[in-house]
Amino acid sequence: MRSSRLPGVRNRLRLRDIELNQVDVLVLGAGPAGCAAAILLARRSHRVMLVSPETPISGSLPVSIPPSARRVLEELGALDSVDAAGLYPNLGNSVIWADDPPRSEMFSNDSKGYHTDLATLEQILLEVAAQAGVIVHYGHSARSAEQTRTGWSVRCDGAEGSRVIESSWVIDASGRHGVIARGEGRQVDRSTTTLAIIQRWKREGGWPEADRHFTYIESYDTGWAWSVPLGDDLRCYTVMIDQRETELAGCDLSDILDRELQRTVHLGRSREGAQPVDQAWACPASLYKATRYARPGLILAGDAGSFIDPLSSFGVKKALSSGWLAGIVANTALIDPDMTEASVNFFDSREKLVYSRYRESSAPFFQSAAQSHGTSYWIERAQAAKKAAVVASDSGLPQADIRNQLDLLESNLPEADVRAAFDEICAQDRLGAVRGKTLRIFEGPGVAGHRIVMEQRLGSALWPSGMRYVRGVDLLQLIEAAMSHDQVPEGWAAYNASGAAVTLPDYLTALSTAFAAGFLEHGIKVS
Repeated sequence: MRSSRLPGVRNRLRLRDIELNQVDVLVLGAGPAGCAAAILLARRSHRVMLVSPETPISGSLPVSIPPSARRVLEELGALDSVDAAGLYPNLGNSVIWADDPPRSEMFSNDSKGYHTDLATLEQILLEVAAQAGVIVHYGHSARSAEQTRTGWSVRCDGAEGSRVIESSWVIDASGRHGVIARGEGRQVDRSTTTLAIIQRWKREGGWPEADRHFTYIESYDTGWAWSVPLGDDLRCYTVMIDQRETELAGCDLSDILDRELQRTVHLGRSREGAQPVDQAWACPASLYKATRYARPGLILAGDAGSFIDPLSSFGVKKALSSGWLAGIVANTALIDPDMTEASVNFFDSREKLVYSRYRESSAPFFQSAAQSHGTSYWIERAQAAKKAAVVASDSGLPQADIRNQLDLLESNLPEADVRAAFDEICAQDRLGAVRGKTLRIFEGPGVAGHRIVMEQRLGSALWPSGMRYVRGVDLLQLIEAAMSHDQVPEGWAAYNASGAAVTLPDYLTALSTAFAAGFLEHGIKVS
């Protein structure tokens, strides 16, 4: 754990505070979203300032970061620093849900995630940001913000006094607090009111070797619980309860957590031989979303824009991806003002899609828990998720697995669909690729490099929003090569001969995606 070094790092970062009151972009918040945005923009040579108060107690919140987040960290140039930090490896999840038999979800052997807490992750990313040239004002809080004709005027208070920062753009990544986001319009899910209660436990000799690197997840009648390992002998236990149904007045949080864990089948027993190392604490965990995530001059990134239930285990990746895209949008507007409107609309649509698809994908889990436990906690959540799923289905947004919506660097289709298309390709004697019946090519915004551009995109009935690149492979160029060659190696060679070369694995992934999305079909070519 690196948290013991945090005061020294904070002091060093304060030494970078120079008297610079005018910047291109002011980032509010030093969490994953804020740091991601700041790092990307600083590496594009923009003047970037990041303002953040001292880490609150919520910084001790444990996080389970999936291996897929590594791609975003690599794109930001932060992966080496995160790997070097010695975070506790995340090898998968151990799940007991509803009436389903216990199952283990193991990540592949060549890819690992991380277990840590938000404060430690924040420290690592702040170091990367400072090295990239971001001006970091740690221990400062934004108190007021006024949008002017030329940008923003934001007053920030700290131990050394107040200062006013002038900025062309503001990225509010201040999390649930939402310094500016709350005033922009926030829709809170009133159907459920979730409170997280957290406590760390230490076990002499450590937990069993087979379980040490796994996140435990378990549903029970009045909530659900999860446990994240932070070391061989240290685990953080969390229960997610409905504060409307739980008597909190005058109750000790440690007692409430203990009472709730005793209702579980596995998690409560997993504490045998362990002792709490601190007092339990609580933080709100109810869902919300912004009415609009971006407009000229302002972007709401990460949890400032929306909050998804940690049931997904993709909260940190969501924040990193949101911050990465926020940085791209601001970069685009600063270097190509004519693309400002298209860029903020692109971000707004993308963030709405992420939240909507999360709600849609969570519905089956809540429904199964409601059928198993039959309590108001689960029935209300199942009904709310089902209603949200209907709204998402009627929104015109493409149908897709939420996990793949959190990262623009990857294919936007469910992995199972892409894998099935790959298996079908392998089963063919010849590819026989023909144009998909619903394929259309249109102009729309997309990410190219580190900016939003108008480009030709491929869309279909299965994927109406369209896409252009998969793992760096140009799909428009790929379908021409695939339709002209019946053997995959020949198509790959033709693709590489006509432009930038790509690896065969990346070509195969893109080819499988083209079939899965309906851009290509197997058929008999007509001469």
